[in-house]
Amino acid sequence: MLVDAASLIAVLRLPPGTEVTCEPLSGSIAAPERVALHTPDGGSTVVFVRRARDAEAAANHLAVMEGLTNARFAHAPRLLGTVGDAAIETWVDGLTALAVVPPPGACEAAIAALAALHDLPLREGLDWGARAADLIPAEDLPLHRLGFAAHEREPARGPLAAARTALLATPFGFAHRDATAAHVLLAPDSATLVNFERSGFGAQLFDVAAFLLTSGLGPPARRALAAAYARARNLEPLATIDLVDLAGIFWGIGEMLILPRLLIEALGDDAASGRIRTAAARIDEGMRLPAGDHPAAAAIRAALWAE
Repeated sequence: MLVDAASLIAVLRLPPGTEVTCEPLSGSIAAPERVALHTPDGGSTVVFVRRARDAEAAANHLAVMEGLTNARFAHAPRLLGTVGDAAIETWVDGLTALAVVPPPGACEAAIAALAALHDLPLREGLDWGARAADLIPAEDLPLHRLGFAAHEREPARGPLAAARTALLATPFGFAHRDATAAHVLLAPDSATLVNFERSGFGAQLFDVAAFLLTSGLGPPARRALAAAYARARNLEPLATIDLVDLAGIFWGIGEMLILPRLLIEALGDDAASGRIRTAAARIDEGMRLPAGDHPAAAAIRAALWAE
């Protein structure tokens, strides 16, 4: 167990003699756990226990979860307590778009959840002392690491710089910053955001793009959901559709660059490795298929993925 049974019972204020049954949710050493608790009087509850491998990530998750719980944010688990750097959270039923075809209304609910998250007046998590320009560096992306040749990289240089300029003018504020399909639990007409280890100040359209790309949605669905996000945030729909598509390219390239590290961290966990590979394949496809009409996005695609 990530935490010992006695500490868990004490934190949850359950009576002595409570029976604790732990189920790791993957094959990794630090896998989060589903823990069922049965009290002597016949009561029962299920909680989710998470402990990040990295101490800073664990502390960030706990701080953000506390902020979301205090704000009564409806689209995330509630923080029930802590044992050291382990979070004890309410259990939420649901599966990710990496595991199942999203049920009816689930993707719309996920977009509504992200819009609600972005509207929170919350200053928790990472990088609140940073400027937007610090979070989208001006340095050239190392496209050679993704196998792009010089004759592809050079024509993309200008459009990528234009994309950065356009994205710096999009909404920044509290963001999940890792809102891939793996971190959005879906059920019919509902969605729950989980894992806030990287949350803080960030480019909010990157959250939208991350979810849309890794969920394996085609361009028409991505356009419709980007427009729904725009309406929820009182943004101009057509411009937001184009910018979410552009954000998908910029975010997707960055995500593909860290793919080798993610796969190394998942060694020994075949399920996690499979999810990473599925997400990567969807990102690659989504970056190639336009779901908007921003000229910088069209120029990047023409340079990097010309047929």
